[in-house]
Amino acid sequence: MTYLGHASFWIRLAGQNIFTDPVFGDVWPRYRRRLPFPLPPENLPLPEIVLISHNHYDHLDKASLRRLGTVPLYLTPLKHRDWFRRHLPGARVMELDWFESFAEGAISFRLLPSQHWSMRNPWDTNRRLWGAWLIQGGKRSVFFCGDSGYFYGFQEYGRKFGPLDVAILPIGAYEPRWFMKDHHMNPQEAIMAFFDLRAEVMIPQQWGVFDLTDEPLDLPPRAYREASQAAGLPEHRTPLLLPGQTWFFPENRSDRLDSGSTE
Repeated sequence: MTYLGHASFWIRLAGQNIFTDPVFGDVWPRYRRRLPFPLPPENLPLPEIVLISHNHYDHLDKASLRRLGTVPLYLTPLKHRDWFRRHLPGARVMELDWFESFAEGAISFRLLPSQHWSMRNPWDTNRRLWGAWLIQGGKRSVFFCGDSGYFYGFQEYGRKFGPLDVAILPIGAYEPRWFMKDHHMNPQEAIMAFFDLRAEVMIPQQWGVFDLTDEPLDLPPRAYREASQAAGLPEHRTPLLLPGQTWFFPENRSDRLDSGSTE
């Protein structure tokens, strides 16, 4: 899996290319990328599946999805089909409710509740569903969180679906805590969620690209490394991927991170 920045990943699993929350440029109308997208978007493969976690602008980006076009299958939480009809006519959209699953080839995708919310404008708050995705293909299992506060659901998912190979969890956009705690984990809480999920490897998302909240952009990765070390986790279980870096499942790598490959 290749980290593309923020919540965007390119996951290669069971012969399929899967993108998560693709955002290739700035977020209209107010947030500019502080780290460039790691490669020209046209050099990416056309994915078979695009996963959308929720409809906030930094996760559901109209310009980026128009670049991908109508060939991929878009898997979304409930109530997103009308948005695609307006902004990407002809797109194939499969909406799922919490705990529903959908299979495409050898891979199953299950939408799970997260502790978050949805809004595109002041009049549609929570009218569309949001969630995390459990991706299972062959012997592989990947949890993609999207956005979430820390909540009891992670323990439930670990009991029901664990152990997992990889948990992709957010570590940024968490200050001030009095306001963000219910909707965004800090790095220490992300480590707690990682243990709850019974995952072997954690890959952080949502840091360093967009200046969304009060903490400095360079704080989340430093706090994450401190939290992982305090929890006794070695770096091979808590890799910190820079945008453009690729992590391989252990059987498919030479026991090291590739510093730039996107193959």
